[in-house]
Amino acid sequence: MKIYNNKLVFICVTYINPLHMKKFIIIVMAALFSITLHAQNRVYCEIVEHPIPFSKDTKITIDFGQKREKAIRQQLLVDENGENLVFNSKIDALNYMNKLGWEFLQAYTVVSGSDGDSKSYIHWLLYKEIKGDEDPYKGISTKEIHEKSKK
Repeated sequence: MKIYNNKLVFICVTYINPLHMKKFIIIVMAALFSITLHAQNRVYCEIVEHPIPFSKDTKITIDFGQKREKAIRQQLLVDENGENLVFNSKIDALNYMNKLGWEFLQAYTVVSGSDGDSKSYIHWLLYKEIKGDEDPYKGISTKEIHEKSKK
């Protein structure tokens, strides 16, 4: 207690052990470092559904943020023989990606065309946590990737 300008003022001084402060700083730095590492080990992709006319089946294009050198049809998912993968539904495609380690993040719809001839496309954002030098695209192939691998 101290009297200052005729007022009683309480001065509270807390002693912090320097050893405890060092531990606290190390813990905070480690937490911030792990958050930074976590953010750097996530990759994203976008898949878009393309319904097959007069069919209940659907095809999927995939975008990893790569430069597109060819038409969008070159981004269709294909099997090991280069044949288009055809899915029973959007959920079938999402389950396929999930088996490869991709997790759903968000979906949105884009409508294109005029009022009388508009089409809507569902875009799904997915992410995958990767460890070290793991290839996040293992098991995924597009027409473009398949054609390049044959050369």
